[in-house]
Amino acid sequence: MAIFALILSILRLSMVIQNGENLISPILLILVCAGLIIYSGINLPFWHNSKSNSTTNNTSTALVSKSSKDFSSAGTNAFPDGSDKQKNAAQSVKAHNILTSLQKNYNGTGTVTFVKGTKEYRVKPTNKDFVSSLKALIKTPANAKEANFDQVVTNFKKLSLSIKKNLGSGYSVSLMNPNKEDQPILTAKDGVITYNYFK
Repeated sequence: MAIFALILSILRLSMVIQNGENLISPILLILVCAGLIIYSGINLPFWHNSKSNSTTNNTSTALVSKSSKDFSSAGTNAFPDGSDKQKNAAQSVKAHNILTSLQKNYNGTGTVTFVKGTKEYRVKPTNKDFVSSLKALIKTPANAKEANFDQVVTNFKKLSLSIKKNLGSGYSVSLMNPNKEDQPILTAKDGVITYNYFK
C-alpha cells in the first residue's frame, strides 16, 4: 500500500510542478510513504525467520554432532560382542539383497531360495521349456554338449564369482534337478564348478 501511495504522491508532485502550486505537501507525502516502505521492509517476517532458522539449524547440527560423538565414544560397548553381531547382520543383509536380485533375474525361469546353513543359493527351474530340456538331458547326458549346456556352466561360474565378490568365499549357487528337487545338477562355489551332473 505504501508503494502504491508513493507512486500516487510522485504523480501528484509532477502535477503540482506543472501547475506551479505549493510543493511542500506532495514532498512531505512522498517522504512519509518512503519512510513507511523502509520501515515495512525492515520488519518483514523473512528477516526474523532467517535468523531463527539459522539458530535452529545451528542447534540441530550441534545436537546431531553431539549424539554422533556419544555413539562413537560408546564404541564396541554399545552392544556386547557388537562388532561380530554387526558384521553378521551386514552379511545377512547382503545375502538377502543378492537373493532378491537373483529372484528378479530368474523370474519366469525359476524360483530362487537361500539355504543359510550351507550358504547355498538354489535355482529351481519352473519354466516349462527349460524344465523339459533339462529332463531330456538328464535322460541322455551325452546330449549336454550339443544342447549347449556349457553356456549354463559358464554363466553359473560368473554368477558364483559375483557372489564371492559381494559376500566373500564359501557361498555356492546350484541349479536344482527338476526330477529330484533336493539334488543339484550343477553347483558352482567361489567361481569353480564343484558338481556337474553331465561330467
